[in-house]
Amino acid sequence: MTASNAADRTWALIENEKRRDRFIRRVNVIAWTATFVLVLLIAVLAGLQIAELARAGILRAVPWSAVIGSVMPLVDVLWKLSLLVAALSTVGIFLRLRTASLTEIQLRLASLEEMLAKGHEPPQK
Repeated sequence: MTASNAADRTWALIENEKRRDRFIRRVNVIAWTATFVLVLLIAVLAGLQIAELARAGILRAVPWSAVIGSVMPLVDVLWKLSLLVAALSTVGIFLRLRTASLTEIQLRLASLEEMLAKGHEPPQK
């Protein structure tokens, strides 16, 4: 196998990984958009219910504990969503940093291999 052949294979693998990353990013954007649309829908529906109960609470038709109780499902959904986003973004950042480092190492090795095959000295830093 020649050095240019190895470099071509390396670049092909990198392009394949980039295509996978773009696909995963698209799926991710669609999933998060759907999640936030559903949370917004839940928030609007809960808001309508809370507004009705708050009016009834002001008129003393229902106790305020009922109004607060109607808020809790929305709070529950929002804190779980924020916890999920925080955990997934932390994992995503860690994985992207590792992938970027590995890709850089792979490119440097391919470049070094190509230089050695041509008989050039690698640049000194």
